[in-house]
Amino acid sequence: MFEAWDEYDLIDGGLVELTERLPASGLGEVIRYVLRSPGKRVRPLILILSSEAFGCEPRRSLNAALAMELVHAASLVHDDILDGGTERRGGASAFHKYGMEAALLCGDYLISRSIGLFSGYSREVIEAFSAACMDMSEGEMLDLEMRKGPEDYYLCISKKTASLISASSKIGCMIAGASGEDVALFERYGTHLGLAYQVADDLNEFLGMEKGKSSEKSSVTLPVIYRRNHSAESTVALCSEAIRDHCRAAKEALAEAGGDEEIKERLGSIVDRWGEECKSLKDRC
Repeated sequence: MFEAWDEYDLIDGGLVELTERLPASGLGEVIRYVLRSPGKRVRPLILILSSEAFGCEPRRSLNAALAMELVHAASLVHDDILDGGTERRGGASAFHKYGMEAALLCGDYLISRSIGLFSGYSREVIEAFSAACMDMSEGEMLDLEMRKGPEDYYLCISKKTASLISASSKIGCMIAGASGEDVALFERYGTHLGLAYQVADDLNEFLGMEKGKSSEKSSVTLPVIYRRNHSAESTVALCSEAIRDHCRAAKEALAEAGGDEEIKERLGSIVDRWGEECKSLKDRC
């Protein structure tokens, strides 16, 4: 779906250029392996589209979009180190293929490179990016702790997953010079999209439908929490309802915001993808 968008080609082209300027050492090989693995590029797509919604030319926001993808890739590399992840995006994880030391340094390099990519933007944009990265790190720490209920789970995923997606939509608007009200609404869109995505991902894993990812350790997810006191069928229904609620809230935030309607429809189609996946999961159970 997203692969047909011009913005996707722009992002992939930017990533190819980055891989052509990597260190000639073994570290460059690890980074190249990580960046060439297949991905939906949702975060950079959201950032560029959010900037386009307010009249920004895509290439102006491209560096920020690439930085978001690099930080996301770094988080996956570090996540596999923490979880003992052996498979990622349908292939061996960097941790499993190259070892912990190389994977750790790869993640460090990607984060450092992302800082350079953001250096040409305003202080406010850089601070928004920094805050999202700090939240993501805190979320990773929370993921290592025992979760007693849904509140603990949502605190974790709001930082670990939703923070980077909401920052993508927020920063795109900021680069384009959108009003404070529109920035906040697009940020809300990204937050609920991120929450919907993570609950759907965790439900996939709970049902044994997760493909292309494997870890030695497992997190205490929302389905696992609900299953303690509910049947498997009720657990799926509760999680599906949560996904639908977050998708609805994301679409409502877009509807309230200003910006180009056609671009907002495309951002809404990203939400629809998770909504359709939710319906598909429920139909299978």
